[in-house]
Amino acid sequence: LIFMSLHKNFNQQFYDNSSWIKLFIPLSYLYQLIISTKSLLYALKIFTSKKLPVPVIVVGNITLGGTGKTPLLIAIAKYLKNTGHKPGIISRGYKGREGKSREVLAQSRFQDVGDEPFMLKRCLGIPIFVGKKRVESANLMLRLYPDIDVILSDDGLQHLELSRDYEIIVVDKLRGFGNNYLLPAGPLRESKDRLSSVNAVVMNGQKEKEKHTFGMHYEANSTIKSIHTDKTIEIKNLKNIEIFAATGIGNPERFYLLLTKLGITYNPLIFDDHYEFKDSDFYKCGNQIILMTEKDAVRCLDLKNKNLWYLSIDAIVDTKLYSDITKKLGL
Repeated sequence: LIFMSLHKNFNQQFYDNSSWIKLFIPLSYLYQLIISTKSLLYALKIFTSKKLPVPVIVVGNITLGGTGKTPLLIAIAKYLKNTGHKPGIISRGYKGREGKSREVLAQSRFQDVGDEPFMLKRCLGIPIFVGKKRVESANLMLRLYPDIDVILSDDGLQHLELSRDYEIIVVDKLRGFGNNYLLPAGPLRESKDRLSSVNAVVMNGQKEKEKHTFGMHYEANSTIKSIHTDKTIEIKNLKNIEIFAATGIGNPERFYLLLTKLGITYNPLIFDDHYEFKDSDFYKCGNQIILMTEKDAVRCLDLKNKNLWYLSIDAIVDTKLYSDITKKLGL
């Protein structure tokens, strides 16, 4: 029971070493020219980056699809919060219906503000603002919350209008850089040379000892939680039953590997990244448990199905990354 669109299948070719995808290499060179020209214009000060009055940390990636950026963002925000700082987050609000800068509230709809910002709000409770123009979103947040002393940008590595003080690239060790080509022949948004220009590279799924490279891995909660009620089920009680595992994320393989590691037997239901779930998607599941990630769960809050559950995970990050951030930003 795998539902994968043409878009998803196309992206998978980047990682399957498909030969036909290389027909797009000429377009990759054109793409490279465009992004190089943009970077040059900023370097020559023809375009200028806007500096904010507080430090800005950008957490992004140079490939399409999930790398673990959001769990890392949550981990850094929690660390800053726990060490006495007042962090706020700005995001593009991918697939949100309104492009203007606005605050994400507990009562917001994910369709309006984007699923990831809505999940971040529910998870962290700190100021979250979305909008097409990140500088505008950041300035609006600082006006409404003047005590904020550090801003985290969810993605935005390629959004050069916003000046940044610390850049992080997240790399999924499992998928790497696919066929190593730039879009549209490969998954790269930028050349791999970008890795050497940022403050930190975080490798999701591996411990690293190289300079400016830090390891990260996931640890799952010991229980799964119902989307609609306060009920929980111990992971150990799932090991003798068969469930469905639904995903609408950029890299479902890592979620499924985690479930396998936990000893859970499942039937996969794979949908596109940011997919807006419907009750009809789960009719074939009967009364069996349907398990998903926390990011997917926020897109199911209005569904009637009572068998929807989610698994919370934490990103366990090399603490040297936190020390490096604190030192470099003088926090």
